[in-house]
Amino acid sequence: MANAIPEAARLISAVVGGNPDLASPQSKSALSARLQALVYGPFETIVERSSPILKLSSMVNPYLIVVDGLDECEDKEGAQEFLDCTIGFFNRKPSIPLRVVITSRVERRIHSRLNDGDVDLQDLGDHCSKEDIESFMKTVFDGYIKGDRVIQEYIRENGSWPSSSDAQKLVDHIGGSFVFASALFNFIFHGSGSQDELLTPMDRLPLALNITPGLDALYSTTLARSERLPYFHEVISTLALIKAPLPVPGIAKLLGLPTHAVVHVLVELQAVIRLPGTDHVPVTFCHASLRDFLTTETRAGRFYTPPAFHLYLFFRCLIVFLKDKRREQGRSMTTVAYSREYGDRHWKDGRHVFHSTAHSSRISDLCSNARKCPPLPESHAFYLDQLGIALLDMINDKEIVFHIQGIVSLHREALDLRTSSNEARASTLDNLGIALCMLFEDTGSTPAVEDAIALFRESRLLRPCHPHLPVSLNNLGSALYALFQQRGCIDDIAEAIEVHREALDIRLSPDVNRSCSLESLGNALHARYEHHGAIADINEAIKLYREALTLQRTPSILSNLGVALRSRGEHSKCLSEHDEAISLLQSALALLEGCSSINRRWPLMATGIAFYSRFRASGVVEDLEKAISFLRQSLNLIPLHRIYRPKAVQYLATSLQSLYERDQSLDSLEEAITHNRELLNTHYTAGHRHRREWLGKLVSLLRMHSDATGGHNDLEEIVELEEELKILG
Repeated sequence: MANAIPEAARLISAVVGGNPDLASPQSKSALSARLQALVYGPFETIVERSSPILKLSSMVNPYLIVVDGLDECEDKEGAQEFLDCTIGFFNRKPSIPLRVVITSRVERRIHSRLNDGDVDLQDLGDHCSKEDIESFMKTVFDGYIKGDRVIQEYIRENGSWPSSSDAQKLVDHIGGSFVFASALFNFIFHGSGSQDELLTPMDRLPLALNITPGLDALYSTTLARSERLPYFHEVISTLALIKAPLPVPGIAKLLGLPTHAVVHVLVELQAVIRLPGTDHVPVTFCHASLRDFLTTETRAGRFYTPPAFHLYLFFRCLIVFLKDKRREQGRSMTTVAYSREYGDRHWKDGRHVFHSTAHSSRISDLCSNARKCPPLPESHAFYLDQLGIALLDMINDKEIVFHIQGIVSLHREALDLRTSSNEARASTLDNLGIALCMLFEDTGSTPAVEDAIALFRESRLLRPCHPHLPVSLNNLGSALYALFQQRGCIDDIAEAIEVHREALDIRLSPDVNRSCSLESLGNALHARYEHHGAIADINEAIKLYREALTLQRTPSILSNLGVALRSRGEHSKCLSEHDEAISLLQSALALLEGCSSINRRWPLMATGIAFYSRFRASGVVEDLEKAISFLRQSLNLIPLHRIYRPKAVQYLATSLQSLYERDQSLDSLEEAITHNRELLNTHYTAGHRHRREWLGKLVSLLRMHSDATGGHNDLEEIVELEEELKILG
């Protein structure tokens, strides 16, 4: 304004001279006061001093202020204050010869402020024409062509690029979105990572035409390139929720990751994320809409960043704070400053996941004590361990949904501080191993459970004669059991049985924990029975469960005994064992009445399988219908990537097929097909040992569907599936 109206410069200088704080980036004055003093006030004074002729001329050709991309303003409250101040000024001075043009995405916090009768709201999408996109595209392409010898030589040899037809296809594909256009052009000229770094812009243009229009599709397509990489979800979730942008080393220090690991994730995403060339420039999104995408579950799907991740960032800030107190080398002052300024804001934004103030207060008190305690490694390790234990207890009680990596991170940091080979280190080894097993259960990550096994082995060695040795043995055996369930290696379950027997030999009656060892050994023996069918294993498992039940009547023991009896009943064809299995499982569910529904998902699934098994033995359709009902209930409670979800899906698909074969209900058949597709698309992907079996089952279901409906699409899919079956042999 000072450049456009020389008199304004003198007025603004006078205002700043009287109150220098108004022009300071760290001003303590309210934004509305600064706007009035530095912008609107001086302009109003100039208009009042103008001659009538000049005033009339200004009304015909008013001055214009343009504010572009208000939605990208990091200071959300400041943006709202700017709007309130601006609208208030024009409400007081509606005839003043000044106009303000604001461009922004439609966001509730902005739209609600602009929904005023004196504000002219326009949708730029309604005014964008193909000619605008064509002009934008020509400008961008001409600029790159001038600086790229490869493109110049291509044009010299092949004629204009892009061709008229390709240019028209690209314009049609963009569909009027400049943001989408920018992202596509960025992809064409820079690629989106190492996968296409050998391609030229001429190679990438046809690929760009295959990216589905719409930013959500672009984001999903681009993010999918990196999701296979370690730490992808931690890095992308941090960018989604971070309060102020950090450079790559700052992100790495905050997350406790190697810098190269962060770069490895980000280099694949440069079509939507600005990755700076130096270690001092922050990483930012190409457009703020990516943050909205990542924090909206219905849009982001598997890329969604839940609010609970704020707690993960809060605990990472705490870890950085404690490291700074210990004056450890290699700390990043940028990250330390971020942790001090924004750690509590992450707590504020994430603590709502605690369902009770007692839990929230417990965590808050532990963090406060950790900050106040002497900066000694053992002291910090103690509080970090206690935080991890408290959070794990809450998850086990199903009181909160929390990013399990946060607990892993706390225990890892504690373990790094436990340098002595003593009971404290053994305890932290167990705590970290348990958290990693939980991570494995949540994600199916084999490295997580393998790390847990290594930790439990070390814990066992540190406790050769300690009273807690059975704890380490039980943890080791349970982790080996989980690994066996994942990869089916008989050596894993054999070792699990061995260590559980060792624990049981230590926990003699009347040890209150003997029931735990009895149950764990029973689980391992049952798993081995299901692998190779030795009847001695299932008989011993049932005997162990029955002894455990005499010591402690828990839903877990009841469920496991019921499942074991169902397994033996399938072998013996004894209907009474099926009956007892169902009775035990229903007793387990009765004990869980009123508990969190999440606690009931395993017994619900086991009960559904038991009813299906009894249907197979008795042929009673009522059992089949109950099986389907229980399995549906369990499936609604099991997240997509939980390691035991495939088992529930298998039995539900099989039960629905059996029901279709009885009553020819097309709904049952189509639901069975849907569940079969989930198995193949999500769980039994290429290379999985069960893929061939379920490909064959899907072919059979599709043939039934084609026979019932005459659908040609079924036949086309059958051909594709049979081609894959031929390849698999």
